[in-house]
Order: sequence, then C-alpha cells, then structure tokens
Amino acid sequence: MAKVSAPLMSMDASGALGKTVVFGKWKGVNYARSYFVPMNPNTLNQQKIRSYFSRAVQSWHLESAETKEKWNLAVRGKPLTGFNYYVAQYIKYLSTHDGQAPGEPFLPPSP
Repeated sequence: MAKVSAPLMSMDASGALGKTVVFGKWKGVNYARSYFVPMNPNTLNQQKIRSYFSRAVQSWHLESAETKEKWNLAVRGKPLTGFNYYVAQYIKYLSTHDGQAPGEPFLPPSP
C-alpha cells in the first residue's frame, strides 16, 4: 500500500479508479492500493458463523438497558465497547453449545 499526498491532484481521494487502483484514508493517512475482488466462497461454515453474528446483534438489541450497561462496565478501560464484547461472547457461546441460545438475560462472564 502506497502513501500518497494530494492524490488525483486533490487533498483527498477515496474510491476506485476503474478496476485498477483504490484510494482511501486510514488513520488520517491517504493511501492507494491495487483493486481486487475479495473472495467469498460462501461455505456452510461461513453461513453458520454469519448466522451467529446476526443472532448476536439481534439479541443485543433485545437486551435491557441495565444488561447493556453491565456489558459496558465489563470492558471499562479496554479498547472495545460493551456491544463488541457481547457479540464476541455470544458467538463463543453459540459455537460451544451447538447453536443453542443462552438464557435471558445474557450477562458478562465473571472476572
């Protein structure tokens, strides 16, 4: 990935130029990289994990404000949000319990 200054004769550029090069900004640094189409084999395992993500996000939205606050408190001082931690732990639970959902409410693990 190449750092660029004033890409395409401007201060910022983002997006693809044809199907050749992609311009963007990451952490305030402009860059240019080759265009590529990401692989998506869509295997059964990928479909299962994607469904776990969907279920985790849906479950988070159904949790009470008190439960969400417990998850936010569990990550205080760490570089992630209560939502991130909740989704990670929910997916971990589903993966180790053959896809069976945890009980309600789903609380953070004890330290």
